[in-house]
Amino acid sequence: MSTATASFISVPLPEVGRGWSTSTPRVVATSPAGTSSLHLTRRGRLAITTTVALAVAVLAATLFSVGVMGPASAASSVVVEPGTTLSQVAQEQLPGLPLSQAIADIQQANRLSGTSIAVGQELVIPGR
Repeated sequence: MSTATASFISVPLPEVGRGWSTSTPRVVATSPAGTSSLHLTRRGRLAITTTVALAVAVLAATLFSVGVMGPASAASSVVVEPGTTLSQVAQEQLPGLPLSQAIADIQQANRLSGTSIAVGQELVIPGR
């Protein structure tokens, strides 16, 4: 482990109304060559930490939303024919899903509170 040492030099201070004078020395600490004398304040560290944390959170949220929701698919629509039930529409239009999930997706896409549908009603079928 190395230790840094500081050397001291004298710098003249300006006198009031006269400019520079060599009669009043001022002691200034300097750091050895190759070391930095820059120190972050608590406020600076907080700003950097907050910025990095915010960037990581935005990146994580973006990756999570794309991964969970996947790419958006185009929705289609179906007009309800006489004698057709919501279960039949769900089974025909979303065959890759379990029936209960397909019904729930159609209800959510159309803001339906139950399973009742009317003849001639246009139902939005969410894309997968």
